Amino acid sequence: MLVAMSPWLPVEHVLLLAAICLIGALDDVRSLSAGVKAVALAAAAVLAGIATGLWWVPIAMWIACNAVNMLDHADGLAASAIAAAFLGLGGDVGLAGAGACVGFLCFNYPPARVFMGDSGSLLLGAAIVLYASDKGFGSSLAWTAVPLLDAVFVVIRRLRQGRQPWIGGTDHLGHTLLRTGVSPKALPALYAAMALALGLAFSAWYNL
Repeated sequence: MLVAMSPWLPVEHVLLLAAICLIGALDDVRSLSAGVKAVALAAAAVLAGIATGLWWVPIAMWIACNAVNMLDHADGLAASAIAAAFLGLGGDVGLAGAGACVGFLCFNYPPARVFMGDSGSLLLGAAIVLYASDKGFGSSLAWTAVPLLDAVFVVIRRLRQGRQPWIGGTDHLGHTLLRTGVSPKALPALYAAMALALGLAFSAWYNL
């Protein structure tokens, strides 16, 4: 996905996203501790803030990376939601990002034959924030609203149960929807529609 987007990205953004992708790949292969992973992501997010000159980018990027990472708990969810966000943002980078996600979905849509892992989910969280950064903090969060809602839902649930939020489980909003009878094939499309609707709604409100 990074290779597919790279021709339309500034060199500094490609290097930054490659570093974040590497952090995710190391976690996929070596299972980094939650603390090490959080610090590494924070360092990369600070570099993103320096590259963009925007003080809020490190905060938004760290949150978005972790939220998209948590959204990757069922086939096709993360790629569908971020594809919709890129499509809603538009432009060359938006179309390239959406195309990269859709290309990946050809193999990741339920039942998946290829899995994203942390390398892909962290990359997408960072990429969407970088691309939306010129539209402001609110826009960056709005286009990642679906991952954020899922992350808030599962973190609150785990804290109420006395569990550590960073320990995985089958208690995400997506898991709940699947248990209520939503089809695994329909769920990614539902998440994509929600991501596009929430992003466009915020954009329309913000431009009033």
